Amino acid sequence: MKRLIYSFFPGSQPDRITTSLLFSCFFVGIAGAFTAPVMSLFISEEVGARPLLIGIFFMVMTISGVLISQVIGWWSDHGIDRKRLILVCNIMGALGFMIFAFNRNYWVLLACSAIFISTTSASIPQIFALAREILDRSTKPSEKFSTVLRAQISLGWVIGPPIAFFIATGFGFTQLFLLAAFMFVILCIVIHKTFPTIEPTPKNPTEIDESLWKDKNIMLLSIAFVFMYCSNNMYLISMPLYITTNLHMDSAVAGWMMGTAAFIEIPIMLLCGSYAARFGKKPMMMVSIVAGALFYVGIIVNTSLSGFIALQILNGVFIGVTAALGISFFQDLKPKKMGQVTTLYSNAIKTGGILGGAFAGSIAEYFGFHAVFFVSAAMTLVALLAMWTVKEAKA
Repeated sequence: MKRLIYSFFPGSQPDRITTSLLFSCFFVGIAGAFTAPVMSLFISEEVGARPLLIGIFFMVMTISGVLISQVIGWWSDHGIDRKRLILVCNIMGALGFMIFAFNRNYWVLLACSAIFISTTSASIPQIFALAREILDRSTKPSEKFSTVLRAQISLGWVIGPPIAFFIATGFGFTQLFLLAAFMFVILCIVIHKTFPTIEPTPKNPTEIDESLWKDKNIMLLSIAFVFMYCSNNMYLISMPLYITTNLHMDSAVAGWMMGTAAFIEIPIMLLCGSYAARFGKKPMMMVSIVAGALFYVGIIVNTSLSGFIALQILNGVFIGVTAALGISFFQDLKPKKMGQVTTLYSNAIKTGGILGGAFAGSIAEYFGFHAVFFVSAAMTLVALLAMWTVKEAKA
């Protein structure tokens, strides 16, 4: 068992830096899982905002996060130390959740989310970019360890939401947000003490600094991820309501489905690092997208609890593979813009989430929740076409 665990680490042995990277990813994941699932409940019950303002709150926070994280990614590729940027992101998280703990004014919280919480979201892509740069400079393989890092975030989401609801309902939102702020303080201490400072790679004066937005393969890959995660978010939003209103099942079924999918994702992510070297990232991601399309077709035709649970295997393959290999696929295509492409990967997923929320509501309003899954299946096919046209980077 020890040999198996160590095989996921660069050099087949954990060290101070890789251990702190794992710790940081897990803590960032669990801090997000502590707050995101209960945020709408907090804004509704504690702040007293009506549904329209809740929607505006999440839209502003997500769009702001996309813009701020892309700017931070640009800074990180132009000489500003990634360690310092990660520290700033986590300090902003601590300050933001301190404000959330003691303030109940909607407009103050909206501004806080747009500035502080949105900046915090840039922490994860910068940690992944730093990890890839550390491994590349030490000439150690990165695929396996990247999948372990990504699995830490999923593990945080398996553990975090149940604890979050327990604390929020049992002790209150003030205690929940104070705990989240404390986690970010711990993160800052760990990052300051253990993360290395990486000197920027000197640029070749004759090298053409091609814009990220002019790279056809990067744009096609981004489109694929936008469509994949738009379809996924439409499913996540619509499934609980579809189960209760259309199929008249208990709402707990949706929780079982999502928990099962998260549980399946983790071993799939861990296996991806080994199989990517054998089969290639692009073929594996195309197979996973096909699994996603089959999953939505299964949701359309299935009506039984056991069927819904079994279908989560396909969902786990879809999300597990694309989440595990997506970061390194983006990085392989543009290794000299590590911060920007890693952030672009994250922002493609966020953009898909924004569009998924808008589409799911509109489609369900006019055609019903069942129709949402037809559109999700169609979107995965568009993602498959975009992925098929991406050319892998030459080794």
